[in-house]
Amino acid sequence: MTARFAAAVAVLALASSWFAVPAAAAIPRQTGTLPRGGSYVLYPDRTVGSAAIGLWFRAPAAGYDDATPGIANLAATAAAVAPLASGKSLYALVHTVGGELNIEVYPDIIGVGAIVPAYASRRIVAAMTAAYFAPSVDDAAVKTARANAAVLGVQQRYESDTTLHDLLFKQIFATGPAHYPPLPTTVSQLTSITTVQVGTFARRAFRAQNAVLTLTGNVDASSVNAVTDGGGSGSMDAPYDSKLTGTPSSTTAAGAVDGVGLAWIGPPIADQKAATALDFVADYLFREETGVVSRVLDRADSDALVVGQFITLHDPGVMVVTIGGSNEKQTEKSVLEALSALQRPMDAKTFAAAREAFLYHVATDTQTPQQRADNLGWYSAEGALDYAPGIAEGSYEQSARALDPQYVADVVRRYLHSPVVVDLVATTPQKEPSR
Repeated sequence: MTARFAAAVAVLALASSWFAVPAAAAIPRQTGTLPRGGSYVLYPDRTVGSAAIGLWFRAPAAGYDDATPGIANLAATAAAVAPLASGKSLYALVHTVGGELNIEVYPDIIGVGAIVPAYASRRIVAAMTAAYFAPSVDDAAVKTARANAAVLGVQQRYESDTTLHDLLFKQIFATGPAHYPPLPTTVSQLTSITTVQVGTFARRAFRAQNAVLTLTGNVDASSVNAVTDGGGSGSMDAPYDSKLTGTPSSTTAAGAVDGVGLAWIGPPIADQKAATALDFVADYLFREETGVVSRVLDRADSDALVVGQFITLHDPGVMVVTIGGSNEKQTEKSVLEALSALQRPMDAKTFAAAREAFLYHVATDTQTPQQRADNLGWYSAEGALDYAPGIAEGSYEQSARALDPQYVADVVRRYLHSPVVVDLVATTPQKEPSR
């Protein structure tokens, strides 16, 4: 739905409770060109007291040669913690005003987002674009970035959902950014990346021409004028699609925790109706508390955790379901049975109720400035801004309302058969030899 999936995320600041105030009656979005290259999307809402500011770039997380996993994470974090002309880093400035800074690295996209009080929005726009459009990465900043990435890497090894996403993408995609995890699996891979490599990547990936600036919440067009860095000719990179494996195979992998992952190759973002149908399927079956599969597990008092979503990518999208807890194979069977049942059209009354629930969930998931900024940035970078969920006059709601039982069943039959399966098996730590 919101097209998000597990990523290397660095939360670099302090959250305040007023950031999550629901938005209402947003002014229609505006788009344009930044003063020194790149583009912006402005989606103001004066009813809230916060502003969400984001920069989104198309860039391969494993480097432009796909040989340096982790370099995008190091570059994005180092740029945030390196001192600016004022002496403060972007991270320090956001922290000073009581905000929160998030860095999200996906295989093909890098997103940097800040949630701050509305009065600080221009300062943060200026600082964020200075940090990234004119990156000054030094050894100290890279050292901090390495330490942060190392902690994230350890954390993610114990998150079956994240691990399974990476393993499933490795099986589905033979080459390209999606074949590699956004964070490497060993610290040595991070320490082997030099400051020079990080700086070179940052200057290429974070140039203004390769950026989309998103501004939502209590903001106005004057914030765009706060951009003072950037320059040069050129345009945004083309989307970084990955090559599919000819015949993806299932596999078993060793990990820190147990789990099961299933994935299916889906439609590209250009096929908006089919992509929306798979969003609907994920919501209907797997949404926490209300999904059909989720309710079955709750009634059985199962400790299984099932997360399912269609990941909307430029080409192709991927449906992913991950299963944790006990009795994973039994839960996997339940998931496959539920999907098989959807190959037959739902009755009209059940479908109508499910579609209205889906539309309600889309609305509730796109209320806050941060949620809207994330969607605007993600869908811009994937090549379909007008399709971003939750925006006024966008095509997402139109696609959702155009769904019918027969079409959804057809999409399920077309895409959701013969999944790639990854069985994640926890390895037992070896005992130290007795002395």
